[in-house]
Amino acid sequence: MSYLVSVITVSYNAAKTVGATLDSVRAQTWRPLESVGVDGGSDDGTRDIVARYADIAGSVVSEPDRGIYDAMNKGIALARGDILHFLNADDRFVDERVIADVAQLFAADPGLDLVYGDAVYLTPDGPFLRSYGRVTARNLIYGDLCHQVVFARKRVFDRFGNFNLDYRINADYDWMLRVFLGGARVRHLPRRMVYFRTGGQHMADADFTGQERLRVRLSHASPWALRAGMLAYRARRKLRSLRGFPELTPIQS
Repeated sequence: MSYLVSVITVSYNAAKTVGATLDSVRAQTWRPLESVGVDGGSDDGTRDIVARYADIAGSVVSEPDRGIYDAMNKGIALARGDILHFLNADDRFVDERVIADVAQLFAADPGLDLVYGDAVYLTPDGPFLRSYGRVTARNLIYGDLCHQVVFARKRVFDRFGNFNLDYRINADYDWMLRVFLGGARVRHLPRRMVYFRTGGQHMADADFTGQERLRVRLSHASPWALRAGMLAYRARRKLRSLRGFPELTPIQS
């Protein structure tokens, strides 16, 4: 079965980077494919750049929004695809077969709800590989998962809801916890999927991000269970790092 895949890109004044993002979408070998653009009313030429991708464009809107997760929710409503993916306007796919490899997993297993892979973090200190192969429903509440490596069937949003706008920075993390803990069938695909540029809202106010993430976690676990689980999780992570398996592995250029 050839699933239509919708790649949702939200943007605001992203003229410097959105072209590379959409180039990486256009280069994908998988068809049918649509690019859904949700722009927050940019005034730097972003809309003109997006208009050059009419060959892959599904719906494109440009209007003020209530933040990134409001824009992502708009993208969900506009998407026509069976499989949805969110690719930010300063990130891009690592190669042209990412979507094909993911879509083939979904096609082979109609009961599969969500597929996630690995990310290349682009940091001021160079690129690092972040593997999410050990993420499970049991430990996601103590760790994290970059939403740019996640592909989900649209029915998952029907079942678990969209992004909660009560969270300004961590609504994607809250959504993934709801999905993983709610019994969705998920699978890790051990391959690099995206180049993810660090920074952005999560890093702009680290204290607020941390406080809000704690609020998300406490909505899914008791304070005592969370405290004990976090201690055990951090101990296991430190032990793995000492054994030569750190969470972030430098990539040699």
